[in-house]
Amino acid sequence: MARERRSEFDLIRAVSTVIIVLFHYSYSFVQYGVGGDHVYFMMHANGTWGAIFVALFFMLSGASLYYNWRDRLTSVRGRGGVLDFYKRRWLAIFPMFYIGWFIFYIMYVISFDGLFNWGGEYRKLLLTLLGLDGYFLYRGINYYTIGEWFLGAIIMLYILYPLLQYVMNKMPFIGTAIVFLLFGINVARHMIPFLASYNARIVISDNINIITCLLPFWVGMLLVRVDKNKLIKPYIVIPAILVTLVLTVIPLPISTLIAGPILSACFFIMLSALSTVLDKVDNKGFKKIYGGSVGFFSKYSYPIFLVHHVLIQKAMSCFEGKSFTYPASVGFFLLLLLIISLCAVLLSKISGKVVAIIGGFFSEKQPA
Repeated sequence: MARERRSEFDLIRAVSTVIIVLFHYSYSFVQYGVGGDHVYFMMHANGTWGAIFVALFFMLSGASLYYNWRDRLTSVRGRGGVLDFYKRRWLAIFPMFYIGWFIFYIMYVISFDGLFNWGGEYRKLLLTLLGLDGYFLYRGINYYTIGEWFLGAIIMLYILYPLLQYVMNKMPFIGTAIVFLLFGINVARHMIPFLASYNARIVISDNINIITCLLPFWVGMLLVRVDKNKLIKPYIVIPAILVTLVLTVIPLPISTLIAGPILSACFFIMLSALSTVLDKVDNKGFKKIYGGSVGFFSKYSYPIFLVHHVLIQKAMSCFEGKSFTYPASVGFFLLLLLIISLCAVLLSKISGKVVAIIGGFFSEKQPA
């Protein structure tokens, strides 16, 4: 049975998408040494804005999956079963990823004068096949061309999801205790003597460690268990606003790994409340603009994530060592956002056509 659409999910997804693009745009000024008075939306008092909204995206993923699947996955096969879940997740992620990857791969081949193995040994293509090339880029160059590290993390979380849902349904308190314990150990692992050998081998950055990503994903599942109307009560929203102001304005002796999930939960609550307020605005013009923009960035969030980083890098590399005025940097961001959006729509349309053609081909092969 289809569930009622949660409009706050669209707003959270849209806001997260635009801010992550803005964060990477701001970082590109530093990356390419572009000076001047430019947009700088990177750091807050206790961490980075990017970390907050990536965590918020993980939180939303956990919330939306649990909202739509919590009463399903009761069997392995059949509609609504575990295999059906994996099939739907694969179709939502990989066709678009493969098509986008191949386009940029050919572009790299051309830019490297026909060098097809520019990423090293061909066995590294296995990481791309699994969608993990961006996640494991810290281990050395591979055939990564598109997407972000968090695509690999979200794929791993999707693989774990049936188990996570089972634990959430059957033993939520024990599951929550385990997730928070693992997170606490991960935060403090460098201070725990018996983990010295583990720390020497696990060199992945703490902010992209799968345990770090698991916490907001699990919290999202927890939040969607709370009645929607209770979550946006003033006694919850007001503390969320106050905590956000304190953590983003006042430097505190707190790990950025801890500040990120706290702030992402606060933004989840605040944006949920804001969505409820905006949904009640009785103005056709506002509804059209608001609904259209939120709907667009929510619908195309995934292809935007796939293409935005490489497009920003390509564009900003043209201005390496030069300077921007603040108005110019704002205008260029809006232009890039438009170009990224158009490329995302195009990639989405191409992917949809390819999947339809392949699906039609296999259906024709089946006996009548």
